[in-house]
Amino acid sequence: MKKTLIIAAAALLLAGCGTEIEQNSNGPAVVTDAVTTSDETAQGAAETNAEAVTTSAPAEKTTEIETAATTAEKKKADPDDINVACMDTVEIYQQVKLKDFMFDSNAKLINGDDILDTEEQGEHEVTLKLDLDGAEGEKKVMYNVVDTTPPVMLLGDDVTIGTGTYFDPNDYISYADNCDRHPSMSWEGDVDTETEATYPITIYITDASGNTLTKSINVTVSDAPAADPYYDDSVIYFSDFVQQYDEPGREFGIDVSRWQGDIDFESVKDEGCSFAIIRMGYGEAGGADLDGCYYDNIEGAKKAGIGVGVYFYSTDTTKEGARATAKRIVEVLDGQKLDFPVAFDWEEFRDFQSYGMSIHDLSEIYEVFSEELEKNGYESMLYSSKNFLELFWENKKDRPVWVAHYVEQTTYTGKWYMWQRCGTGRISGIDGAVDLNVLQKE
Repeated sequence: MKKTLIIAAAALLLAGCGTEIEQNSNGPAVVTDAVTTSDETAQGAAETNAEAVTTSAPAEKTTEIETAATTAEKKKADPDDINVACMDTVEIYQQVKLKDFMFDSNAKLINGDDILDTEEQGEHEVTLKLDLDGAEGEKKVMYNVVDTTPPVMLLGDDVTIGTGTYFDPNDYISYADNCDRHPSMSWEGDVDTETEATYPITIYITDASGNTLTKSINVTVSDAPAADPYYDDSVIYFSDFVQQYDEPGREFGIDVSRWQGDIDFESVKDEGCSFAIIRMGYGEAGGADLDGCYYDNIEGAKKAGIGVGVYFYSTDTTKEGARATAKRIVEVLDGQKLDFPVAFDWEEFRDFQSYGMSIHDLSEIYEVFSEELEKNGYESMLYSSKNFLELFWENKKDRPVWVAHYVEQTTYTGKWYMWQRCGTGRISGIDGAVDLNVLQKE
């Protein structure tokens, strides 16, 4: 009997503990019957205790989660308390980050690296995310995208025609606009094509926004051959070339195509040439023709231990065509590793106005070409002359630039990765002229 009472008391104590846990968890109190056998009492106490613990644990976890959520929840700032000063107008296609768009505020800008939408002219709205004294808020700001950029003349600074030749500036001058696909051209002046002389005329090129380029040029009527003021036909030997432009971090190389014929790359390397950029092909829309010496050139350069890259002479005028061309390049490379980015070479600027394209259109074609290559593990670089790089290309992602500038020291104002110094180089292993290049990786 005494043993039974002791067991019963223990059971009551255990039951009491269970009741306390239940109450602490805000649940109903558990009442345990003390008049039981010892086995029933022990079993009931264990079940009650287990049930109490099981019930209480989730409640404690839920409370912790709710507390954490409350703590993590940010205070909200009233937009009316946030003051911002931003640009009123932005040039079309200009790459502007929000941290540059907003120039003053009593709050800290959170999404400052987001790019402003400048793809279309007109009024736009942007949402700025800001932090005001630890409270987050949003501020909607209006701005206008405008076009204040006049067209550019791409070719035709001065014109020479033979006597008796019909003269229309559109036949000699190439021009383009940043966003207008069909800028108009007019001109003033008198040109007597029957009399040899130099006649000054004024060209006016106007876009749809009313921006006008005014340009004075000379038209020379003469039967004598015209000299090209931009071309220097002086021969430059590779050894002299290296000596003249040698600086820390620079390397020296060539670019070649079928026009160089059979190349002895071992001799080329022995001259100190460290790389060769090889023309893969030319054309548009993926139906491109491969250069007749492409496979021989890339195999020969690699075998000689010379660094290799490729360029493609594109005539694409659509994004779809550029994407197809890039896919063709990837197909030809077939996973082959290159030492340099693939160069996009587009040179069809004569009579550019006849394409019905803007500067932005062709720049977007290059972007599509590059993105398709990048999807397949290859980088790209933009090849163009100094003139077009400064007047024309956007290169909005700042990809490497290969600048062609045939002068003793380039005055290109942008960053260049490679400089094509001349097309009149001479090097052992090649019969005839070859382009000489300076590589500047840093």
